[in-house]
Amino acid sequence: MNPNQNASTPAAWFAIGIWAVLSLGWIASDKMVPDGDEQGHIGAAELFLSDLGSSNPLGFMHRLWWEQMGEYPQAFTAGVGLWWWLMDGGQPGRASVRGICLLSLVIAAIAVGRITRRYTTNDTRDFAQATSTVLVLCIPLANGVTRHFMPEGALLAAVAVTLLMAHRFVEHPTLWRGIHLGVFIGLGLLTKQTFILMVALPLGWLLTRLRTQHLLSLGTVFLAAALVAGPWLAHNSTDQLTYGLSSWSGHGDANLFEHLAYYPITTLSLGLGPFLAIAGIVALVQLLRAHDKRVLILGATWLLGGIILLTLVPKKYPRLMTPLLPAAIIWISVAIAKSRSPRRWLLSTVTLAVTWLVITSTQTIPLSFTSKAIDPGCPQSWLRPPDGRDLGLERTANLLKDMPDGPILLIGAPAIPCTVQTTHDWIEHLRPYLRRNGDERTVHQDPTLAHSSIIDWSGGPGEQVEIPALSTSLSIRAKLTP
Repeated sequence: MNPNQNASTPAAWFAIGIWAVLSLGWIASDKMVPDGDEQGHIGAAELFLSDLGSSNPLGFMHRLWWEQMGEYPQAFTAGVGLWWWLMDGGQPGRASVRGICLLSLVIAAIAVGRITRRYTTNDTRDFAQATSTVLVLCIPLANGVTRHFMPEGALLAAVAVTLLMAHRFVEHPTLWRGIHLGVFIGLGLLTKQTFILMVALPLGWLLTRLRTQHLLSLGTVFLAAALVAGPWLAHNSTDQLTYGLSSWSGHGDANLFEHLAYYPITTLSLGLGPFLAIAGIVALVQLLRAHDKRVLILGATWLLGGIILLTLVPKKYPRLMTPLLPAAIIWISVAIAKSRSPRRWLLSTVTLAVTWLVITSTQTIPLSFTSKAIDPGCPQSWLRPPDGRDLGLERTANLLKDMPDGPILLIGAPAIPCTVQTTHDWIEHLRPYLRRNGDERTVHQDPTLAHSSIIDWSGGPGEQVEIPALSTSLSIRAKLTP
């Protein structure tokens, strides 16, 4: 059956529009304080925001291409900081700021669609491309991660676009296509170190298809990548070596089976979800029967090869595998396009995938394969319902506006349990919240230091702020003067 190509592209763009509206609605409804790792990335982005806000573009570029700001490179946080500045600063949780993270999944969906069309016949290319674009938007873990300020979301786009550029370069090795590929490799390296684990095998396989007379053109690729990422990598090589060694040390005592099973089980349960996982397995069987070697090798080097390389790293987190998941979508889309009833298979697959995505985005369902032996800490939750509870930050900030100027004393703040959010102490959220509201007052917990206002979690007089998520409340009052 020959699908109707004329309707494929508009349908894909319509799906992107619907997805964007629903995703922005999710973000607008979610007020929960950021995860601890996420808060670190927001803090780094705020430094880039500060550079631009103080008219210091050279400082911005210095941070991006030279300075060490924690464990990771800075391409993602620099991009967020730039967008945050364009949105006039303020709270990063606003949908107009936080929504920039969703762009990564849109870019990945479009790139994966353009890769997919290269593995089908002329009469099904548009259909396969649209199918792949829509299904990438349905990947559960990819949706969860890109709703937050996490570099794995940006890495999802970086890997997909890099492999698309590699396809274009291999098909027609020109100077400009080599530069394009090298630039995106460099940007990927500046996004997160695990980029190399994601692209090494599929990129290596693609480049082996270059003809001998074009091997010298690889120099253009390496030169462009070195110009983009080389300064930062060279300047921070010692710190990066230390970071790499710490990743190899692990932080648990899991046995071999637990390490081997971690990412395969996570792929099926949290990564793709049951319906896309089943569709991927069925598609793999169909492609094996059809002896479709090219698409099988692409998926095997991208998804399976990436899982193997990640498995070799003792430290394991579900979010790390996000950039690998689109490979399964390519298998599914090609198999659907080549089936006898492509429209029927597409409708059923999309319906089930969307249903699962909606359920996991609106209901609390335990999905993570968490082994305390692998990760003894609290498990991070990326795929969850929106949570409108901000732990009293907005009301507290508003009440403090009516308090005397000067330092603020915080008394008896409870720890935030990981059942609510894996994050830092409440005071570490209040400080940046006030600063981003334009309130630069000091907040401390030492009663012997000067203070003009008191936030008291142990009770007492003052304006009351209920914190249902923590089953408690706080009071705000001015310091009594003799």
